[in-house]
Amino acid sequence: MASGVSSEQGGASPAPGMVAEEAALADAHDVDDDDGEVDDGLELPAEPGTGARAHSPLSAMTEAEIEELFSKDPAALGPMSLGATNAGALFNGVRMPESDRWELVDPAHAWGTRETIDALDRAIAEVHRQFPGSPKLYIGHISAREGGRLSPHKSHQAGRDVDISYFLDARHRWYQRATAANLDRDRTWAFVRALIIETDVELILIDSSVQRLLKEHALKIGEDKDWLDEVFQLGSRKPRPLIRHARGHANHIHVRFYNPIAQESAARAYPLLVKRGAIKPTSQYVRHTAKKGQTLGSLARQYGTTVEAIKRANGLRSTAIQAKRVYNIPRPSSGPAAPPKQVVVPPRRLPPSKAADAPPPPARHGEPGPALDG
Repeated sequence: MASGVSSEQGGASPAPGMVAEEAALADAHDVDDDDGEVDDGLELPAEPGTGARAHSPLSAMTEAEIEELFSKDPAALGPMSLGATNAGALFNGVRMPESDRWELVDPAHAWGTRETIDALDRAIAEVHRQFPGSPKLYIGHISAREGGRLSPHKSHQAGRDVDISYFLDARHRWYQRATAANLDRDRTWAFVRALIIETDVELILIDSSVQRLLKEHALKIGEDKDWLDEVFQLGSRKPRPLIRHARGHANHIHVRFYNPIAQESAARAYPLLVKRGAIKPTSQYVRHTAKKGQTLGSLARQYGTTVEAIKRANGLRSTAIQAKRVYNIPRPSSGPAAPPKQVVVPPRRLPPSKAADAPPPPARHGEPGPALDG
């Protein structure tokens, strides 16, 4: 049974070989948002009307047909990403397979949707196409098998987030900091570039120190400067860059994918899954920036919730909170809140050389396609 975010997930042990300092970084990962930058729990909604819509096979089925299929074979409904990445669940998840191209650091928490798994595989395959014999990447957490809270993260709850290593020198291990001395710029940039142009990536978190190395390398090998300013936050004033800074991401990359099929399937089947007890209702949260002098007790009273509920929602081990940090506050609800029924995926941000060859976006359901010459 897939669990909602109110369920307790056991804390994952540090990966083998992690020193105490790295374990402490893991505890802080996704929780500390100390400089106003994006954290792993941030939801960035797509700009409406900017991309083509993918359709779930459930969209053409009636509720009765979906319920009959659930009764006969729940797995046939396909993977579903329910709710937000920081307040969601996973149904019919797919585990990242074993491969000679990557190593699963924690296989029990390497579950995602089919779209996430395929996108990740596609980007890694592109690196090996360009650089045969490339070393393995380390793949960290994706989600628990049924989603929900996964310590120590805020996100990783709905099968759409992945933590993955950089390509470093031959002696690298999981959770090792990328530096100018050990970063394999060719392979790491090939991987990030493939995520951007070959997959429906929503967000990539990379520390600004590593962004600087990658952007300098990309310019050196002839990438278009204006395009790089569209995708890198570092050194750019362009809105909504794909690659953003977040503290704690010099030792791994965090990738979040759009999952239009899994998200639409979730919206379509959500009432049935709740009714049948297959999932718990997904929680709704308010994002609150703590002010000096506020306590968990005062926040609980302000929002009509409990201290324990706030602690669970943020993975807090104590009642201490810090000013200027952003916290998820559970919002009381009179009933289960269904996920949005439509996910609009923005067009991929292609470099000029690729954009010129890109086909026009497919027509949306019920709309005519673009006019063709001749």
